[in-house]
Amino acid sequence: MSRKTTARRRPRWPAVATALVAAGALLAACSGGPSDETGASPGAVTLNGDRADFLPAYEAASQALEAAGAQGIEARNVPSTENYQQVIRSSLQTNSTTDIVKWWSGYRLQDLARAGGLADLTDVWDEAVEKGWLNPDTAPSFSYDGTVYGLPMYKSYWVVYYNKHVFEDLGLQPPTTWDEFVSNNEAIRDAGITPLFATQEAGWTSFIWFGEILSRLDPQFYIDLMNGDASYTDEPAQEALRIWSELYEADFFTAPDVAWDNEPALFQQGTVAQVPMGTWRNGIFAQNGMTEDDYGAYLLPMIEDGAPQSVITESGVLAVAENAPNRDAAIETMAEWLNPSVQQVWVDSIKDTSANPQVVTDDAILASVTEQVNASTPIELERYWEASPPKLIETAVQHFATFMVNPSEGNIMPTLEKLQQLAETEWAAWEATR
Repeated sequence: MSRKTTARRRPRWPAVATALVAAGALLAACSGGPSDETGASPGAVTLNGDRADFLPAYEAASQALEAAGAQGIEARNVPSTENYQQVIRSSLQTNSTTDIVKWWSGYRLQDLARAGGLADLTDVWDEAVEKGWLNPDTAPSFSYDGTVYGLPMYKSYWVVYYNKHVFEDLGLQPPTTWDEFVSNNEAIRDAGITPLFATQEAGWTSFIWFGEILSRLDPQFYIDLMNGDASYTDEPAQEALRIWSELYEADFFTAPDVAWDNEPALFQQGTVAQVPMGTWRNGIFAQNGMTEDDYGAYLLPMIEDGAPQSVITESGVLAVAENAPNRDAAIETMAEWLNPSVQQVWVDSIKDTSANPQVVTDDAILASVTEQVNASTPIELERYWEASPPKLIETAVQHFATFMVNPSEGNIMPTLEKLQQLAETEWAAWEATR
């Protein structure tokens, strides 16, 4: 299955590394005035999200915010992300919203901002940049029409987690080339272990391998495709699906309907050797009792020999509802969100990296990822989920899910043609409503 890359067309590499920070993360706000039935304290700055595992971290961050002179936050959770999105969209235009809204970056934040209901956080952003708490180049991921509407919750790098026990038993090292990646997978498969986790069961997860492969094949094409400046039927997209198809043919993946919730246990048991995911997943592995002796993480190698490294990044977003009961207090709280003293507590709790470059975590897995990033200075690309208009992405993942069930050579062009037809429709709709 070793793949010769020298015959493939050479991609167009961007002259300057494009810093497009993104996000997998999710969002926030539900009903929440001081007199509602959510149990909020009178005058409290409220936040609601869809990640129960973040609740202890919110509490820790709240205490750090108070120590920094800001008002703390009272956070709650909506179990279903789908229900959560509906709650936010219906409540944001009213005064029944929570004060702080957790959402996604990129086009998803733009979609929410242009519908109205979010407060202008440009002054907060500019002050954070002036203090060195933010990379100013990331502003487009948190803005719409030049106005900043959100601050990053974290900065997640998309990596491949690997089970160290499996690798050690088979005498493997994290790959530094695509051929080594394929060779490792062959050895793992031949040992009776599934090399790679992949599922379409959770819906959104079906885009993961398309994004990982295409971004390692041609980063500039990935950028162009996400921005609507290239076609899904162009050769680089065809090649990405051919590679994906070959990986399926080699029997490297889990069954496409494997439960997303089973992924941490399968990885911990060594039933699945490797998991592609953002560094935000690190907290789940640590919570399950895994340590640096059990697993590590590496940047997926580039497919083209000698190509500059790229990496998918994402960031959840915290925004303030314009009609929030405690809007001004929420903005003051957000002004301290990126304070190093707050961020250190936050990222140590969630086991991810901070968007504040001054904050360094002592987590061994994250330190390894940061070291790899610093050594390779990769082109940073926004995650697929946030990188194009939401309606395009939410239907596109259904096409990828269907392809995962039938990843044959004959299904490549039909899949890409459906994706391109969808892209043309949704880009036209997006532009028409600007």
